[in-house]
Amino acid sequence: MEISEALTHEVQAKIRQELEVEIEEKVGKRVNEEYELTQKQQQKEIAETNLRNRKLLIQIEELMDQMRLLKTKDEEREVEMRKRLAEAQEKIKQAAVGEAEERHKLDDREKDKKLSDALAQIEELKIKIQQKSGQLQGEVLELDLENNLKVAFPEDEITPVGKGVAGGDIVQKVKNRAGKIAGTIIWETKRAKWSRSWLPKLRGDTRSAGATLAVLVSENLPADIDTFSVVDGILVTSYKYALSLASLLRRSVMQIASAKFLASTKVEDLQILHEYLQSDAFRHRFEAFFEGVKAMEEDLMGEKRSMERIWKKREVQIRKLGGSASNMYGELQGIMGKSLPDIKSLSLDSGDNEND
Repeated sequence: MEISEALTHEVQAKIRQELEVEIEEKVGKRVNEEYELTQKQQQKEIAETNLRNRKLLIQIEELMDQMRLLKTKDEEREVEMRKRLAEAQEKIKQAAVGEAEERHKLDDREKDKKLSDALAQIEELKIKIQQKSGQLQGEVLELDLENNLKVAFPEDEITPVGKGVAGGDIVQKVKNRAGKIAGTIIWETKRAKWSRSWLPKLRGDTRSAGATLAVLVSENLPADIDTFSVVDGILVTSYKYALSLASLLRRSVMQIASAKFLASTKVEDLQILHEYLQSDAFRHRFEAFFEGVKAMEEDLMGEKRSMERIWKKREVQIRKLGGSASNMYGELQGIMGKSLPDIKSLSLDSGDNEND
């Protein structure tokens, strides 16, 4: 019984040695190829890529050191058992190969099952995301406008209107330097196809809230509106021009508030504001103001597109390096199994939970 166990250990050691020689050749070749590729791309990659590459090379070196240590120990055992191996070598080798093949089949089936389950979950999530995308996009537009107004006019009181509550989407209470409210602007945001039916409700909300002005910000405007226009008593503009229009409206509200303080009648002041907002002078002033904003925006977008091209190129390079490292580690796992030391940043759950 002791001789049989010794032969078994000797055969296993012999097989392990042969596999390790093959592994060492593959790893050596693969590491050299990856190192050459990394050297060529190193100057173009960002600091984060360099850091990850260095960590990966350190992990590979640690793995090679561990493999060499295992090889040295196995060679020492092989010297002691070589004399007793000849008779049982072929039988044990075939048994080991058959067991490995069966284990690989089970692993492949389990991985296929996990992949199938994951794909089903992804499809389910896609359906849920599509169902909520319209609502979320509208909320994102509203939140973005709210945040931009708060940043542009920190002295004003800007609050969202709760769902189901009359009064548009956002209420901007314009305050003067003394902190007193000079007027109120109601903002309504829309992403859907343009509809004139939105306007009566917004006019009613404006009256109910006692607001000075109401602005409808829509991603889809009528063909005859380029920047903004007054439609049925409501200012209509696109998201692109919203902040620029807000600056002019806020200034007008402040001027009217000052005039109301000095004037003898409120009706005349409101009529002046209404006529001014519909006048060519106000439109020309807004367009001149926006030309400067548009020029700055075009410069910014040019810089953004340039950076996005650089980021995209580096992202592809990073993914290639990460994929190569993962593939190499997977090949080593397929050959060595659990005897391969674990590298957390590269290892994946294989589903192999059986006891040794």
